[in-house]
Formats: sequence, C-alpha cells, structure tokens
Amino acid sequence: MNHLAHVVLAGPDDGLRLGAFLGDHVRGRQALAGLPPAWADGVVLHRRIDTLSDAHPTVRALLERLEPPWRRYGGVIFDVLFDYMLTRHWERFGPVPLARLAGDIDELLFRHATALPDRLVLFSRWARERGLWMRYGNRAMVDEIFRRLARRHGRPGGTLANGIELLDAMEHDIERAFLELFPDLIEQVGKEKRQLYSMRSSM
Repeated sequence: MNHLAHVVLAGPDDGLRLGAFLGDHVRGRQALAGLPPAWADGVVLHRRIDTLSDAHPTVRALLERLEPPWRRYGGVIFDVLFDYMLTRHWERFGPVPLARLAGDIDELLFRHATALPDRLVLFSRWARERGLWMRYGNRAMVDEIFRRLARRHGRPGGTLANGIELLDAMEHDIERAFLELFPDLIEQVGKEKRQLYSMRSSM
C-alpha cells in the first residue's frame, strides 16, 4: 500500500495518520521509543498493513506473473497503482470526500513539520504543491510519481520510472486484485486498531 491507502486505513486518528507517513522513515523498534505513543502505534500499524498486503494471495499472484526486470520493482509499482485504484473506487472506500481528506492531510503534515524527518517534510511540501492527493487518479501524476521514485532509487531511467507501463499492460488484473485486497485490509486493520485502542485505554 502507498500513502493514500495507508491514511485511509489509519482512520481519523491524527497520531495513526502521522505514523502512517512515518512508517517509511522510521527503522527498527528502538526508534519507536522516541515517538509519541499514538505515532508509534501508527508506525506499527503501517508495518502490519505492508505485511498483510505483501502476503495477500492476490498480490502474490500478481507479482508471480512479472518477468525480469519488472519483478524487482513490482511491489513498489503495485503499491502506487493500488492508490490509483483507490481513487477510482473512492465512493466505495473513501471515508470522506477526497478534497476534504486532501486538505486534512496537508494541514496535518504542515502543523507537525518541525517534529518530522526532513525527507518527509520535503515530500509533504511537494505533495501540497503538486496537489498529489487529489491527483492520484491522474495518469500524468502517477507517471510523475514513478519518475520521482526512480530518481530516489538512483535509477532515473530504469524500470521503475516506466511503472505506468504495468498499468497499461495489466489494468484489469490490478483493479481486480485491489478490489479483493482492500476489503480484506479494512477488516483486518479494523481488528488491529480495536486492539490498539483497547491497549491505550487500559494504560
């Protein structure tokens, strides 16, 4: 799952939402001790979502269909394209209108910028300037995301930069996989969050 899906699955809790973003920036369990408890919970939830998604049969089946050189970057590419599919099915899965969520995300990241890693702050500024959250369903935006990811991986002209080609080649299968995966994630993550809230209330 990529940024938008992680935020949707985190729900309305600001701490879990911030942890959803920090999950890509915080490594190891020791680093969690320096975070506010709700943020740390969000990081743990982020990691759990990634584990559930990677292990889901429909995702594994998609990845097994890929040939080199696509297989190396398939997980990253599908994560982005699942966000693309999430916007396509926003009426079914979106918790609030997308424009409202986009504003909430930008405001949340801006409000906590001084406490966030520099790379996340830079990303949040870029996302706000580019209107990322409202444009995840735009092919040009998705293509820009892949080119940005490729530069970050040090391969600006490599396979990852051309990730949009997998959408062209496998759009129906990717959409079907997303529609099987996301309801399962909603159900499982709901259980995970209830456990987190129960643990918080008992402290």
